[in-house]
Amino acid sequence: MSSLSVAILGKNSRWILKYSLRAVRSALRELGRDVEVVYVDGGSTDGSKELVREVLPQARIIDAPGTNIPEARNIAVKETSGEYLVYWDSDILAPPSALKALLQQDKPIVALTRRDVYVASEEEIQNIMAGLSDDPSPMAYPVSFVVFGVTLFHRDVFRKVGLFDERMTQAEDRDICLRAYCKGFQSFYISTTAYDINKRRLSDVPVTTPLRQYLRGIGKKALIYAYTPSRRQKINAAIFAAVHATAVLGTLATPLAPVVEFLPLVYQMMRYGSRKGVEMYIKALTLYTLIALFMPLRLKDICTWI
Repeated sequence: MSSLSVAILGKNSRWILKYSLRAVRSALRELGRDVEVVYVDGGSTDGSKELVREVLPQARIIDAPGTNIPEARNIAVKETSGEYLVYWDSDILAPPSALKALLQQDKPIVALTRRDVYVASEEEIQNIMAGLSDDPSPMAYPVSFVVFGVTLFHRDVFRKVGLFDERMTQAEDRDICLRAYCKGFQSFYISTTAYDINKRRLSDVPVTTPLRQYLRGIGKKALIYAYTPSRRQKINAAIFAAVHATAVLGTLATPLAPVVEFLPLVYQMMRYGSRKGVEMYIKALTLYTLIALFMPLRLKDICTWI
């Protein structure tokens, strides 16, 4: 029987961690065997670690203050020993069958299908918990990458592909899956659903990430998003491409045309205030301009460049 480790990552997420830990506990009971459990804490001050000790006393707590998400994921790789490693992110709710369903697939990278949910009250979270249901016959289907929620890796992936790119403040999951795909490892989703619970103000990574850290690896981040863009990213990349084109072509009519480049800056300052607005303008300008330049991409281009 293959050994299993489960890694939970968190920082100041007690508001949802108290529910996700209960979901993990149910999944461990359903699995019915010994599992190594670690909790990697990024420097919580809200009692998250005490909550882990209460709900999952068997978990080993690893203090990692100041780490970003890929750094925490790499700590989990280094500090666990299971042949399989499951990342169960701290804002994820999943049914009791989650771990068993992942292991039954016997695949190198496999994840529960993730559904993003935005909540405004505790009652909404409780309703989702109450509605978690097992999929008696989960179906697997291949993809070039998975977005993490509850995600299983065979240890061979890390041995042959390497660890997570610690420059990435976003898309570290897509990055490692695409690198793995280029090395011959197929990723899979299964039909069992995991719910990613969000509060909008607490979930906006570009807003909360310091500028210098956000710009680390920005070219690679833009490259990956150019291949896997969300609807919002497509729209924003098109807006910045249109702004740039207007500024350049408009100079044929008037030397004032480049002023249009500052319209996104005005918008960001109105939304976030002067200092944060300038920071957000730089982040958006850099990311979405690069995404627009890289589009469209094919998977073989990704394998050549990442």
